[in-house]
Amino acid sequence: MTIPAPWSDLTADEKRARVLDVAGEVFARDGVDVPMPVLAERIGVGVGSIYRQVGTKDDLIAQLVVARARALRERFLATLDEPDPWAALVAATHATVDDCIEDALSQTAWDEAASTSEEVRAARAGATDALAQMVERARAAGALRDDAGHEDLRLVFCALRELAGIGPRAAHRLAELVLRGMRA
Repeated sequence: MTIPAPWSDLTADEKRARVLDVAGEVFARDGVDVPMPVLAERIGVGVGSIYRQVGTKDDLIAQLVVARARALRERFLATLDEPDPWAALVAATHATVDDCIEDALSQTAWDEAASTSEEVRAARAGATDALAQMVERARAAGALRDDAGHEDLRLVFCALRELAGIGPRAAHRLAELVLRGMRA
């Protein structure tokens, strides 16, 4: 385990990155209700240092949701280069199911952050567009039923954010049932 550099030795970008990294881990594990003093303690700074680096707690959460939405977008776009569109869609779906189950931040903050931030709404729209491209590629390859669409997968992801307590096995079973229903 590496010992993090002292806060005073970090550049502003490094401080911001540390805040985002630690907050991302803490919120993913414990949810967004973690008080700022607890988060500051885990980062090893005062609450004011967090505010100076990323703004309010809502700003911090929005930045983390944007990062997660951009990662989803990249995941879905990466499937467009895979040789088997169906296998790529299945793998990306199950990876996203893992995110839904394991990340308390994604479970609780996804919609609320979008209601207050244009940047979050834009990042989410980018992820949705990439999801649609992935699904349409599988459709063009003949892997999907005519009435199947990206909204079917969005329903799974949204449901799992609400039902994270069902655990990974049941979550993947739900995704598998929806995928079977979508398959041509």
